[in-house]
Amino acid sequence: MLYDPGVWLFALAVGLFVAGILGVVLSTRRVPPSGTLGVPGLTGDPGAERLLLELEAEVERLRAERDELRGVLGRLASLLERRYPHLSAHRTAHLVTAGDDEEHRADGS
Repeated sequence: MLYDPGVWLFALAVGLFVAGILGVVLSTRRVPPSGTLGVPGLTGDPGAERLLLELEAEVERLRAERDELRGVLGRLASLLERRYPHLSAHRTAHLVTAGDDEEHRADGS
């Protein structure tokens, strides 16, 4: 009976089936959160909360600065469009990046 390959294949199939069921059960079970970060076995740094708050404040400051710079760039673009209405958008973009040169000044100053 132990030399019969059918018995071994059946035992292998049953073992793989049980291992698959156990794998699904163990991978989908809920683990209660441990520590402050919710990751098992990981302890929270006491200064991490303070660093997180500092990073959030820095992000807010950078966002405000970005919005302010966008506003300045928009005002600059509208001033350039009023000053040089005959130029195309491509040339206006060139003036913003390269600066105003002497050939575009009407009064020569």
